[in-house]
Formats: sequence, C-alpha cells, structure tokens
Amino acid sequence: MSASSFRRLSLGLALVLAPSLAHAQGSPGLPSGGPGGPGGPGGPGGAEEKKEGVAEAAPKAQGQLPTTPVLPSPRGKRKRWKLLEVDGYYRLRTDWFKNFNLGFNDDPAVGGAPFPQALSCNSDLNGACDDTISGGNMRLRLEPTINIDEGTGVHLQLDVYDNLVLGSTPAGERQGSYSDTNRPPLGAFGDGQGPVVRGQNSDRDPIVVKRAWAEVALPLGILKFGRMPNHWGMGIMNNAGGEDPINGTYNYDADYGDTVDRVSFSAIIPGTRLRGQVASDWSLTRLASNQTAAGAGREGHPFDLDDADDANQWVFTISNMDSPSEFRDTLDRGELAFNYGLYMAYKTQSWDVDLRDFTAGGTLGASRFVPRDLTTYTPDVWLRVGYGAHQLEAEAALEFGTIDRLSDQGLTGSVDVRKFGGVGRYSWRGVDDKLLVGAEIGIATGDQWDNTPQGNSHISNANLIGGVGDSTLTQFIFDRDYQVDMILFRHLMGAVTNASYIKPYLSYQLTNSINFRGSNINSFAMRKVSTPGNELMYGVELDAEISYQSGGFHAGFAYGVLFPLAALSHPADDANDAGPGFGYGNNTGDPSTAHNIQARVVLTF
Repeated sequence: MSASSFRRLSLGLALVLAPSLAHAQGSPGLPSGGPGGPGGPGGPGGAEEKKEGVAEAAPKAQGQLPTTPVLPSPRGKRKRWKLLEVDGYYRLRTDWFKNFNLGFNDDPAVGGAPFPQALSCNSDLNGACDDTISGGNMRLRLEPTINIDEGTGVHLQLDVYDNLVLGSTPAGERQGSYSDTNRPPLGAFGDGQGPVVRGQNSDRDPIVVKRAWAEVALPLGILKFGRMPNHWGMGIMNNAGGEDPINGTYNYDADYGDTVDRVSFSAIIPGTRLRGQVASDWSLTRLASNQTAAGAGREGHPFDLDDADDANQWVFTISNMDSPSEFRDTLDRGELAFNYGLYMAYKTQSWDVDLRDFTAGGTLGASRFVPRDLTTYTPDVWLRVGYGAHQLEAEAALEFGTIDRLSDQGLTGSVDVRKFGGVGRYSWRGVDDKLLVGAEIGIATGDQWDNTPQGNSHISNANLIGGVGDSTLTQFIFDRDYQVDMILFRHLMGAVTNASYIKPYLSYQLTNSINFRGSNINSFAMRKVSTPGNELMYGVELDAEISYQSGGFHAGFAYGVLFPLAALSHPADDANDAGPGFGYGNNTGDPSTAHNIQARVVLTF
C-alpha cells in the first residue's frame, strides 16, 4: 500500500471510530440549486431559480448536499423516506453560430481562427460557405440516490447520450470504417438513426457513469468518500456544473462539472456556527495496470503502477453559511445576512511520467519517468452579504508555488506559479421583487505567451507552461462552467483567462412563469502581448434571453451578438518592424461581428 493511500485509509478509519456516545451536532444546510441566477455567472443561457417559500423551515437533518462536498449542507428535508430517489433532467438544445471564426481562415499555417469554419468553407465549390454552423444536441442526466437510512446514502450521476449531436448517427453509415472500397450510401437515403457505438459513429459511450460516492452521518459529523462533485463559492475555480447550492439555482446549460476522487470529513466547530472540513484527494495517480501492457490481468483489480508519480492534495475549508431560504428570510426580516468561507488546497508531486505519443495499452519504458518536484498552495476566499434589497457576493482565488523541473517540456531551471482570479457581483431587487439590476466584474491573470496557432484564442491551444527563459507561470483560467456570456468567453476563448470584464445586467419577471434578462459584457486583455492582435480590447457583447418555467418544464430562447475589437484582429506584418512579425500571411484584417442564437427545452424530475 502506498504511503498516500495509507494516510487516506487511516483518516477514514479514524473518522469511522469516532466516539459513538457524542451528541450529533446540527447545521443549517443548503437545498438543491445551481450556478447562474438572473444576471449571474450564466447570464443569458439557462440558470433557473428554484422557487422556495419564505417561511420554509430550514432542514434539520445533519448532512451535505451531494453536489457540494466542500460546503456545509444537510440533505433536504423529505416528506417521506424512500429507499431510492431518482432526480435529473432531459435537455434538448439547439445552437446557431454565425461567423464565430470572425471572418478569418482557420488554417493553422496562416495563424488560425478562434473557431472552426464550416467544412464547406474549405472546399473548391463556390457559394457553399456562409460561415454558419447550426445543430442540436441532447442529454438525459440521471442522479439516483440509494438511501440506507436518513443519514446514510449512496449517490450516482450518469448521462445518457451526453450532448449527442442530433442526426449524427444515420442508420447504414459505418462511420469509422470509411475507405475507397467501403463507402457509405448516399446520406439522404438514410431512414433514421442507428445506435451509438463508440469507435464507429461516436467518440463517446451512449451511457457514461460520471460520479459515485457515499455519505455517512457519524455522531460527530459527515463522512464522504468516492468520486464526487467538487464545488466552492461562486464556482470560478471549482464548479460542480449545474447546481449552485449557495443561491439555490440550477444552470441547465452547463456542459462540464468538476469531479474529484476524495475522502472528506466535516463537522460543526464546537461553540460556533462555523463548519470545518478536511479532505484528502487522489488528484493524480498516473498510469494504472489496466492502462498499459505492464501488469495487465495480473491481479483481480487494477493497481497504481507507481507511488512517486502521484499528485496528492489535501483540502481544508472553514465556513459560515446559510441555506438560500434562510438567507432570504434574514433579508425579509430586515436583518443583515453575512456568509463567508475559506478554502485551502495543498498539492505535491515528486515525479511524473512523460505520456507524449503514448497510446493506452502500450509499453512504457523507464526513461519516461521524469522528476517534477511540484508544490502548490491554493487559498480561495468567498463571501456573501445582503441587506434589504441589496446583495454583494465575491470570490478571490490565488494559486502559488514552485515546479522545480520541467526539462521534459523543454524548460531549464525551476518555475514559479503565481496565478490570480476573482469575481465580484452586486445586485438590487425592486418592483415587488420582479426587477433585478446589478453589475459583475471579473479578472483572471494571463501570461506573455501566444496560443499555438496564435489566432486560435481558445484555451485548448493555450501555452500553459510558458517558453524558454520563462520562470513564472501566471495564466489563471476560470472554470468552464462559470458562464459569463454566450460567445467570447463561452466559445471563442473557452473560459475567462488573461482577461478582465465589466458586466451590467438586469432581469425582469414578466409573469409568474415568464422572465426576461439581458446583459452587456465589456472585455479587456490583461496582457495584450499574448492576444491575436496584441491589443487591449477584446470586444463588446450584448446577450438577451426570454425563458418560461412551469413546474418541471423549462424553455428558453437566447440571442447574443459580439462586436470584436482590436485584441482579436489579425494585423499585417510591418516591413519596417525589426521584430518577427505576426505571421498571418494573407489571413489579416479586422474581426467581423459574431452572432449566436440558442433554444433550449428542459424537463426536470
């Protein structure tokens, strides 16, 4: 048994053996919810508030929400105890992307573009390209809970047809086996859709189990263990993707969700309203025996092939937090509501494995084992203050540490890690609580290195470890499920990074079921040298959505338009410039306007 695994097992045993005669300590908790809210991180795009009465009783059962392993929150109060509960939703979503490449050629040889062009744009046919990509996708999410008793249960999350593109598996077409002698039939002759088969017509399995973990109410607190969601604060660093337990909302437009392998224990600190938690994470074990040719089939279960290349993480949190209903009740009584929390993560890794050009099931030589000596610290502070119609919420995260060796990545010497990201949001409610007006500001530090290719602004092409001579890594990337807009950060960049933004927004409840919201996002680069155009302003975006909700039925229609500015341009090389130039060739000019139209239908259960 590895030293790290032994420490985790020891922690679990110590918690299980806690004195059984101690009195259980109750804690105010958080009912189900999710990121966004009117004008919140999701902005236009799918955040729906779960309705709760002001006089709703606070949950009294000790526990935590399945989606918030690092936050204090008991299970919801049940009308009747059930052995099996199944929650989830079915989502059908359509998108219309217009000019997401901003008028540029996406060929890497001429600098690329922020979004792929339609295939017809690279054909020899005239008139086939209109720089438009549209389509639909679906997801069925199931979140069953097996209740052993009121304080003990097992939770799962699985997706059926996770974001399956509609029309992508036509019956009769043997995708994945195309050749000159094995051509598919004429596509228009298809008479329906075939089953999803990984490796043939899809890169995903039709059913994917994403999470499985257990919760146990012990006399002194809550023990959790398994593969579970990870959420903290406003979600700029750790975001479970969907539920926001702090604000009691749900973002049905989420696509990702952070998941962690963890064992944790949380409890009320005696004599206070504070809840503390300690958690041990299996952040990274690198290769297991069933992923290589070494040791395959030797044991009854796969095993970690080495301890030295593991990345181990300890997480400590302390918080004072009310449930959404308790927070609103405090405001309705005219009192000050004040919640806060501190999250601290400590991560280490001694060695690593160079997996470049390695294929699953292959043989890995000892020469691939490289030193790393990584140590990082990540404090994250969150607070929420409300009084009357006013509310302020903020989160700030800092990641710092050192990586002593990156020679396998072409760098010599040690590298410091210095990253920062933060968000602040103010809102005011009025007109019988129908109107919500507010503003949000955000910042994420960047680095001096261009993407590869330079014109592709997406984080999938980001240079995350710098270059020769670089001694500091400073690029902070927001969690991809923290949604600020509909176009720039959501699709062209992938997340907020190397950027600051100012976002005024408003939301108005037209009827009990119909809501309108709109926002204006003004975005700036933190380090303009690493933008495609080497300038400061990314652009101005306007987003709007009208949504309908009745019971478990949700529908929304949203439109966004981005007016890109100089930071997203492709400048021509200056013949009088002694520098290396931009290298865009004939792929130069100012970016053109991009549009996005999204429709969404969701059934919740």
